[in-house]
Amino acid sequence: MNSKYIKEAKIKEDQGDLKGAIKLYKKSLEENPGNYSLQIEIGNLLATIGDFEEAAGFFRRANRFYPNNKNIINALGFCLCSIGNTYQLNRKYELAESAFEEALEFEADNADFLFNLGNALFSQNKFRKALSIYKKSILIKEEENTYTNLANTHRRLNELIEAKKYYIKALEIKPDLIHTKIELTHLMQSTCDWNGIDNYFSQIKNHIINNKPGKISPFTVLSMPDFNSENHLDVSTRWSEQKKIKPFQYVKKETKKKITIGYLSADFRNHPLYYLISDVLKNYDKNKFILKLFYTGQEEDSDQYRDFKDISKEFIDISSLNDELSAKRISNEDVDILVDLSGFTKDTRSMCVAYKPAKVHINWLGFAGSMGFHFNKSLFDYILADNYVIPKSHKKYYAEKIIYLPNCYQPNMNNRAKINIKTKDSYGFKSDNFIYASFCQPIKITQNQFNIWMKLLYKSNNSVLWLLDSNEIYKENLYRHASNQGISRERIIFAPKVTFDEHIMRHTIIDLFLDTFPYNSHTAASDALWGECPILTISGNTFASRVAGSLLTEVGCQELITESEEEYINTAIDLFNNPKKLKKIKEKIVYGKNNSTIFKSSEFCINLEKIYISLVSG
Repeated sequence: MNSKYIKEAKIKEDQGDLKGAIKLYKKSLEENPGNYSLQIEIGNLLATIGDFEEAAGFFRRANRFYPNNKNIINALGFCLCSIGNTYQLNRKYELAESAFEEALEFEADNADFLFNLGNALFSQNKFRKALSIYKKSILIKEEENTYTNLANTHRRLNELIEAKKYYIKALEIKPDLIHTKIELTHLMQSTCDWNGIDNYFSQIKNHIINNKPGKISPFTVLSMPDFNSENHLDVSTRWSEQKKIKPFQYVKKETKKKITIGYLSADFRNHPLYYLISDVLKNYDKNKFILKLFYTGQEEDSDQYRDFKDISKEFIDISSLNDELSAKRISNEDVDILVDLSGFTKDTRSMCVAYKPAKVHINWLGFAGSMGFHFNKSLFDYILADNYVIPKSHKKYYAEKIIYLPNCYQPNMNNRAKINIKTKDSYGFKSDNFIYASFCQPIKITQNQFNIWMKLLYKSNNSVLWLLDSNEIYKENLYRHASNQGISRERIIFAPKVTFDEHIMRHTIIDLFLDTFPYNSHTAASDALWGECPILTISGNTFASRVAGSLLTEVGCQELITESEEEYINTAIDLFNNPKKLKKIKEKIVYGKNNSTIFKSSEFCINLEKIYISLVSG
């Protein structure tokens, strides 16, 4: 009987019916449980059809009988690694960790298994453990991706010198590794380490223009100089098209009395998004809309996180779900309009939109640009903008259809701290200091931008530059760059981290807020306007470079929008030399703050809801 099942199984196997063969082999095994060769055969076939969980069970049993058989060990390791990779892909990181650890019990010196374990640990924020595992892997096999992930881990631990060292090591092994080049460049930007950075910018741009393979995160190029909107669109499209996704089959649903709006974000927490969107979410018309928040970030012990959870009874945490499962959850929630407030940023689930889980999909606020095409179709249906941030002449650089809001596209919290004017000496400045300031992240400060600021300090006696505090490397690099241009370090002041209300208050002593280019201040610009502080900006042709201009247009201070470095410098010096003119501009800022719609979230909400109703009814 046993030989009969085996013969029939082999025929099935030869015919390509592997599932049929497995079924017959299992019948034979029932009659002869001690046939470990048959265990191996069944395990091999199960692995061939991708059933690694069951295959691993057969190989484990075979391994107990043949503990030193290298082929069985390799097969079991392969299955466990495949199981772990599937768990990793599906964001089940603890299960992935367990699978890789078991694989290492059989092959402790397998560099690939160690690499995968390091990735599972990294995904759980177990950075110290991940470091140790990556280093073990490198001792066995020096591999460029392991060095890259080792560098990423050091960076998450704020060990930036070590991070840079290992990015460079990875590129020494494989110089054309574009994602590593991107990470290294991003790190150098965040520390204002500009030695050789122009060469990296050039290589990255050439990579994009020549359509070379490799992953480039769309967010990383927004702050790189000499990239235009067309480049940004290309990068977003290529990021979107890493994997072709088939949309769900649309099922027509019954007409409802209320429209369900789903907001998708990784930033429903203590994040700049809170100060932009929270009042809009609180002011929605509950008679017309149902609000659902889909959260993809990490749980956080903060007032802002708790406030977001209180805004909607349906605060749905999908952080443990992959893109497809996230899309299914959103679809099951009967969402009419899905609005992505994060875009291609950290912990995003933007690619779930490719499954088309809602009737309408909107890109807004979180990502400063187009989300691109997904195989000739726009990933998102619409992008919310205004006439300044996306002029009509720029529409060709956006995959989405553009919905123009009647005022500035950026909403703002109106219930902010009441302004109490501070004195300069209360922050350690001299009363006659002229304070230039830029409270942006270091990554937005290009070498060219800093050189412009040094020219302003050189031409403005008794002036200082006030910047946000960040990492020590960034500070020392800026001190050195300033010294090289004849500016003493005493004229570069770093503002420490303080509460949000105190941060707003310190804007009141700033004479002129200096915006960055090509990545403008966004939330930082609206913070400055609430603090009644004039903002000098340069507008370019990208979304990211036009946000401050949009805000200034809204408050009626277009004279602070420049279109060239020369105009930027001349305007700053003119305001430095003309206190009366600067005073009048500050008065215009105050008037615009109080009389424009920029801090009127209820009015913004009414306009937004009209758009939502038209999209669903149309």
